[in-house]
Amino acid sequence: MLGGMSMEEHAMPAFRATPGPRSLIYSLRWFPRDFWRFPLVCNYPLRIHKGGRATFEIDGQASFIALPEMVEAYSARLSGDRTVITMMDGSRLRIGNGTVVGPGSRFNLGPDASVSIGSRCLLNENCTVYSRSSISIGDDCAISWGVRIMDTDFHVLVKEGERCNESSPVRIGDHVWIGSNATILKGVSIGDDAVIGASSVVTRDVPDGSVVAGNPARTIQEDTNWHWM
Repeated sequence: MLGGMSMEEHAMPAFRATPGPRSLIYSLRWFPRDFWRFPLVCNYPLRIHKGGRATFEIDGQASFIALPEMVEAYSARLSGDRTVITMMDGSRLRIGNGTVVGPGSRFNLGPDASVSIGSRCLLNENCTVYSRSSISIGDDCAISWGVRIMDTDFHVLVKEGERCNESSPVRIGDHVWIGSNATILKGVSIGDDAVIGASSVVTRDVPDGSVVAGNPARTIQEDTNWHWM
């Protein structure tokens, strides 16, 4: 039992996507030694731009798929809504086994940046992950559509002649649920089993088992848990 829940309630439901020709092409291109195990399962276009010394790793199998329920409702729009991964020189992207990434998502990693996504996570459609430092996401996380996660302000803010807004790592724990269109800003640590309300802007750390909401996000409930449908 995990926080009063069974393992089945804690873990993301398994999605059994069938590899097709697109999966074979991408797996051959990006994982030629392991293509036979289909590390990449895709049913929509995926574009990867990879700079020198950049590394893209998958621990097992990752799926870039539109889930059956999404296809039924939005098939016309999602069929051409590609995900784009941009990795600059020296950056590193790691995706855990069984993680699903929905259509239209964007990953942008600056030089020497690091993004790590755990196992059995769901990143729904049109999520964006921007890193110039490091972003880590734990296991069994549910990240809803339109969520933005960034460890940088991008532009330089100067005070008394010196920069005062350096990039700062983001850490998201295990079994975290982030509601649609939420924004996670730099330097934030989100504890295990936390829930982030829809459209929230998270600017400070979130304790384990807390529910936060608003702009800026504030704690509205403590000592809670959640489970997959």
